[in-house]
Amino acid sequence: LGAREFYGRSFRVDRRVLIPRPDTEALVEVALERTRRLSLSARVLDLCTGSGCVAITLSRERPTTSVTGADLSAEALAVAHENAIRLGAVTTTFVRSDLFAAFTPGKQRFDLVTANPPYIAQGDSGTLAVDIRNFEPHLALFGGADGLDLVRRIITEAPAFLDEGGVLAMEIGAGQSAEVVALFEAAGYREVGVRRDYGGHDRVVSGLRP
Repeated sequence: LGAREFYGRSFRVDRRVLIPRPDTEALVEVALERTRRLSLSARVLDLCTGSGCVAITLSRERPTTSVTGADLSAEALAVAHENAIRLGAVTTTFVRSDLFAAFTPGKQRFDLVTANPPYIAQGDSGTLAVDIRNFEPHLALFGGADGLDLVRRIITEAPAFLDEGGVLAMEIGAGQSAEVVALFEAAGYREVGVRRDYGGHDRVVSGLRP
């Protein structure tokens, strides 16, 4: 169809990006709740931005927030940029980056880092529906042997880019919450919490900068 609704807005999508899921709206809700005190001035970095659905939604819900979307895929960024123009997300910019690689530790800091990284285990590819496995970019789906390769990197690298009291919020796959919470806690994050999606599955883990 070339379009998918997310958080009440229609996003253009094609083979270059992961199709936005309703489950990911939980990530937006956590991000908005945990940065309410900074609603007029928050600086946000959205990793693995894909279609830009999270970055653009945060920008539209909080028009005075500065939002940067980052993705390794130049093709995905082209889609995100188009969506930002269509949806009037004037405070959103996009950068090609392998997670934090394009940013300078200690110099560029954010109040909030969100991420919807690839988190499906490589060995589980055969269990995916054909319309996912054959038509959505594998770069956005698979996260290594156990699905947590990028999750571990983000948890480890994020503190250098989070301001004091900054929040890391990340979408995870079904059955991964206990392990991801343990990773957050082992890295020293504070007030670690888990949010369920509309289907009742643990979907988002978040915490304050160590």
